[in-house]
Amino acid sequence: MELELRHLRTVCRLADTGSVSKAAASLGVSQPSLTAQLRRIETAVGGALFERGTHGVLPTPLGRHVLTRARAMLADMDELIGSSRRYTSGSGPLRLGSVRTVMFGEWLSRVEEALPAREISTQVDPSCAVLTELLAADVLDIVLLGRCDDAHAPPCPQGVREQTMVFPEPFAVALPADHRLADADEVALADLADDVWISPPAGKEDGDLAYLRDACEEAGFVPDFRYANLDTTEIEQLIGAGRGVSLCAPTVRDLPRTVVKPLTGQPLLWRRALRYRADTVDQQTVDAVHQAFVTTYRETITTNAAPRAWWPTHPETHPTIIDAARPASA
Repeated sequence: MELELRHLRTVCRLADTGSVSKAAASLGVSQPSLTAQLRRIETAVGGALFERGTHGVLPTPLGRHVLTRARAMLADMDELIGSSRRYTSGSGPLRLGSVRTVMFGEWLSRVEEALPAREISTQVDPSCAVLTELLAADVLDIVLLGRCDDAHAPPCPQGVREQTMVFPEPFAVALPADHRLADADEVALADLADDVWISPPAGKEDGDLAYLRDACEEAGFVPDFRYANLDTTEIEQLIGAGRGVSLCAPTVRDLPRTVVKPLTGQPLLWRRALRYRADTVDQQTVDAVHQAFVTTYRETITTNAAPRAWWPTHPETHPTIIDAARPASA
């Protein structure tokens, strides 16, 4: 078998997700199909590229060598495609990326309504770092991020701009319904020192764990992280089963056997932002994508957060929503 670019992308996605199941889901193939493809790739290069462990898959020395060369080749090919597109009419598909969010479907529908003449393709990944890398490689035009503070988040690469849509968005905490603090009006971070913390969704580390760890240490304890390499559904199930607690955005929907509480003093803040390539997308398009999101966000807050008993009495926990710039009237 001769290696093709799609095979290199498969190897890179396996490394980025650290999991055969997660890579298969993001590539839109079955796990057995991806496993069989990996075996064919390994036969072509002459050895194993990954080792399976308790926390997923890790590259072998040969795998690290192949990954280094594959990433360089893919970056060159993506740059070639991107630079060539600048000589065309610019009528190709708008390539949107997004972190996983309950708002994705409604947001995408609004983007399509705002840009009816534009074909839109999408790619979803749990990691802001992966999405930023895809943006830098000219695989995507615009990505929707929910990211932590500047000190921990993946920086903007050269040629990539960021436009904030929601900031600050104070994190809340999701607790099992029978948790000792389930009836509290609000929860201090220090009061969760003895709890198990469920890690964020699986994917390439993008600063969220380090951000939470630093905040917990500032509150006087080292968080006990467990249950790595999970997806959102698995995290929700573990909270409901009483296995631990987890940070959550105020937009989170009501979950079975789970309560959501504000954190005292808002020690952890999120930023919802767009990152985009100024050389492949114009500001008008960015603003249309921006406005589609904040409209969806307001509706989601009204539906999911506003009915919670503590929401009206804790205005300090409400996010600040920033509308897209409007053109000046003539």
